Amino acid sequence: MRRLIGGVKAYTKLRKFANKIENGLAYWFTCVLYPEAEPTTNRAERALREIVVQRKITGTLRNERGTHRTEVLMTCLQTWELQRLNTFSMLRQCLS
Repeated sequence: MRRLIGGVKAYTKLRKFANKIENGLAYWFTCVLYPEAEPTTNRAERALREIVVQRKITGTLRNERGTHRTEVLMTCLQTWELQRLNTFSMLRQCLS
């Protein structure tokens, strides 16, 4: 792979692309080394879709702190749901 990248870098128009491939080289084959890792981000994107739609309907929050808190809360809720945990119990545990 490194040899291929070196060959591609010889072309000025492809140098930026070659650098991008080279910088992510440690991550490109993660799904081959770890079969449980998905090769795409489809599941994560589907999980976020509802949150994005809600944000568009209600409008963005007016300050950075509120936006950040909402993002953290939604991330926790989605993670617990994916792990098949009781979201109410987990939220209660975090807040106590």
